[in-house]
Amino acid sequence: MKQIINIQEALQNLKDKITEADRYFDEWCMYGDEYREPSWLIETCFLQLLAIAEALEFEEFRKMIYTEYLGVKGSKIGFSDSEQTPDGDPYSVVLSKIRRFLRALESFFPTEDHTKVTKDLLQIIRDIHYVITDKDLFRTTPSNEKDVHLRIEGILKCVFPDLKHKPSLTKQIKNFEPDTGIPSIETLIEYKFLSRQKDISKIADEILADTRGYTSKDWHRFLYVIYETNRFKPEKNWNQLLRQSGVLENTTAVVLSGEPPKIKKKTKKLK
Repeated sequence: MKQIINIQEALQNLKDKITEADRYFDEWCMYGDEYREPSWLIETCFLQLLAIAEALEFEEFRKMIYTEYLGVKGSKIGFSDSEQTPDGDPYSVVLSKIRRFLRALESFFPTEDHTKVTKDLLQIIRDIHYVITDKDLFRTTPSNEKDVHLRIEGILKCVFPDLKHKPSLTKQIKNFEPDTGIPSIETLIEYKFLSRQKDISKIADEILADTRGYTSKDWHRFLYVIYETNRFKPEKNWNQLLRQSGVLENTTAVVLSGEPPKIKKKTKKLK
C-alpha cells in the first residue's frame, strides 16, 4: 500500500511539473522570453516519467519511453518542438507525448473520490493572469491596482475560503495594511500596478518599505503580485532586488503582464 501511495504522489508531482512546463512553454511562445525557454523543464518531465516506470519495474514500457526520449534528445529541434492547433495556437509536441505515457500509467492506480488543491499559490496566480485579462469576462484589462486586487482575490476566494480582505496584523505597523491574507497557508499578498517605466523605482521603494512591516506570528509567507500593463521588468529582477536588499526567501514577487501576447513563429523542422 505504501508503494502505491508513493507512486501516486510521484504521478501527481509529474502532473504538476508538466503544468509548470506548459506554462513556461506558453509564455515563451507568446512573449519570446528566453528566461522561460522550456527545454530543460520538459526534459525533466521525461526523466521523471522514466524514473516512475523504472520504480514500477515496467521494463517494456520504460523502453518505449526511453526510445521516445532518445528520439527527442537527438533531434534538431529537441525538447522545444512545437506544432499549432487548428486555431493557430502553439502547443508542445513533447509534452503531448509525455502526457500519453502518463495517462497509461494512471490507469493502474485508483484515484480519490474527493478533490483537493494541489497547485502552489504562485502557480495559481500565474494561471489567474489569463482570467483577469480576459475581455469577454471583464470587458477591459485591469486599469488600476484595485482592479487587480479584486479580480485576483475573487478567484482565490474560491480556492481558499478562509481568505481575508485587508487583514489586520497582530502587531500594528505604521503605514502598512496588507491587501489579502490567507490564514490556512499563513500568506499575505500585496498587489502593485505598474503602467509606466518611470514608476519602477517608486514601486520598488514601496515594496522594500512594506517588507519592514512583515513582523507577525500569524504570517510566514509574503507575496507581491506586480501587474504590468506592458513588459517592463522580468520577474527574476524583482526577486533579485529583494534578495540583494536582504529580504528573506519567504518573500517573493510574481509578475503578471497585461501586454497582448505575441505569438512566436513556429520553428520549421529540418528534413
